[in-house]
This record gives sequence, structure tokens and C-alpha cells, in this order.
Amino acid sequence: MEEQIKLPVEAKYSQKWHKYNLAKTNEKRLFVELLHDLSRIIQESKYSFGRPSIPLRDLFFCAGLKLYTGYSGRKAMSDIRHAKEAGYISTAPHYNTLTEFLRCPATYDLFSKLLTISAMPLKKLEDQYSIDSSGFGSYQYERWMRVRFNPEAKKKWRNYLKGHIMIGTRTNIICECEITPGNFSDVRQAPSMVIKAGANFDVKEISADKGYSSKLLFRIVQSIGALPYIAFKNNARLPDENTADIWNQMFLLFRDKREEFFQHYHRRSNVEATFGMVKTRLGEFLKCKDYHSQRSELIMKFICHNICCLIQEMYENNIHIDFEKENKVFIDQKVPEELITRDASKAQNPLDTDFSVSENQGGDY
Repeated sequence: MEEQIKLPVEAKYSQKWHKYNLAKTNEKRLFVELLHDLSRIIQESKYSFGRPSIPLRDLFFCAGLKLYTGYSGRKAMSDIRHAKEAGYISTAPHYNTLTEFLRCPATYDLFSKLLTISAMPLKKLEDQYSIDSSGFGSYQYERWMRVRFNPEAKKKWRNYLKGHIMIGTRTNIICECEITPGNFSDVRQAPSMVIKAGANFDVKEISADKGYSSKLLFRIVQSIGALPYIAFKNNARLPDENTADIWNQMFLLFRDKREEFFQHYHRRSNVEATFGMVKTRLGEFLKCKDYHSQRSELIMKFICHNICCLIQEMYENNIHIDFEKENKVFIDQKVPEELITRDASKAQNPLDTDFSVSENQGGDY
């Protein structure tokens, strides 16, 4: 008599469809309200003399509304006027004024802080994080995946900005990001994101692919009290006495207990899903033409994504959102200058970058 073989039962994905439907059907209304609440924490400069400037709060709100709708500056003016009539903004700025606001280098720093604060309401749900990067094009005639994996297309990287993000793997919220030209290496942007996230979030573990396999990054992750589940390269050497303890520990886990290691490591698949969410909802191409404007535009896309995640968690987990409270406990963690090897804010024109030599992404960095 033949023995019957029972096939394993596949785990079914359980979606709370009622709450999901409520979140999606109310997303546009709640997006505007949360965007307005987030803009309220921006501190305005006191008026002294001369022509009054347009409030930064209004400019930020209009930039977010424009990116969420996907329209150009001119086409978004109708929505901006409706927002003024509804009382969300005090004045409707001209579309050229909005472009100048995005072009200002200081706008990127403001958006970086607001991105972190927009993620902080979900910090109690997150303790496992993941890092990765993806390209966003400045023109609509080539896709990032073709450029990224085509050795003959290195010079086309100049037409892309790369978004380096650190996300919570449960809710896909983006807690930190760096925006650089397309040829900047991933591993050099990771230390600053890890240090900043460690100051505002409870980070227990960080997963990343082998492009982030760096002894320095392992030490930084350990310094914030987290474990680095980062894949090792094929040429990684056996541990020795001169290697950092955390490197030894994780290498032995990677070599001897691969199943346990990959249970944590494969949570990094969520960061790929996050990029898919951003590009599907908000587009994978940038409308601005200036480099600084593109950096601000891309980080604004990430803020819009965070607000959409907050709306989802409001229904899924009954999260209460109070940006004023999060702003009071926000820590503006400074990154040591020795860790900033290439400052993306000083890359005035990525078209002048030499793409013939790629950066070293391994070794002791």
C-alpha cells in the first residue's frame, strides 16, 4: 500500500478588507487633512519689513498636494485654489513660486525633517528595518531597471536620481532617506541613515543586501543597539582576531545557520515593495529639471507615501496621529563629518560627473 504524502498547506494572506476599503475610500480626504497638520509644525520667520513672503507652511502644503495629484504646476493651480477656499492655506502661490521653493537647497533639509516626523507615529509598530535604493528618472524615455543592469548604459545614470531609503518592514513607512545622483554608491549613504534613525526609532535589526556588506556599517548598526542582517559577499573571508566582533558573529550565523539568518534577512523584500508603492502611486519620473528641485521633489514623494501609510494604519491599528507631539520629541541627530564621504547637496550638476570609474562599495568602508 502506497503511503500518502501530504503537501504543506500554503499560508494564506489575510487582508482586513473592510478596514482596507475604508482607508482607500477616505484616503484623498484624509491626505489633505494630515498634510495640513504636518505643515502646522513648520516654524515661520517673523515679519520685519518689506514685502511679506509666502508662508513656508503654504508652500509645503501646495508642494505635497501637487505631488499627490501628479499634475504639473500649472494644472495643479485649481486644486491649490480649492485648498485656499477650504482654509487649508492662507494664500495660493504662483506655480513659478512653487518651483523656486523646490529649487532652494534649504527646502531639502526641511523636507528631510518632516519625512522623519511623518514616520514617527508608527514607531511603536516597528523595530525591524531595511535599507535599499532605487532610481527615479528625470525624463520619461528610459526605465531605471534597464539602466541599472545594463553595463553599457553607465552614462545614462546621469539622468537619474537615486533614492536611498530606510523603511519599517511591517508598515512600509520610510523613516530616513538620502537623495543622490545615480552613480553614488549605496553603502556610503547608509551610515547617516542608520545614525539618524537610531535617535528617533527603536531599531532592533536592520536587513540589507550584499551591496551594504561593510565592516564600518556593521559597527554603526551595533552602536545603536541593533543587529545587522546584511548578506555577505562571495569573497568574504573567514573571521579573524582583527575583525570586529559583530562581523564575526553575523558571519558565523550566515555560514552555519543560514535558515535562521535568512528568516530575518528576507524582510528586506519589503523595501522593494515600498519602492513599487511609491512608483505606482506617485510615478517613477521627476517633473522638475533642476537638480536641487528634483531632490526636493523626490523626498516630497516619500512624504506623500508616508501619509498614505499613516491613513492605512489609522484604520488597521487605530493609530492616533499627533505631529505636534512627535515634533517635540524629534532629535536632530548630527552625523560625524568623517562619515560623509560624498555630499550629494554639493553635486551641483550630475551631468559633469565622471561615470567611467565606479565607486568602491566594499572593503572596510
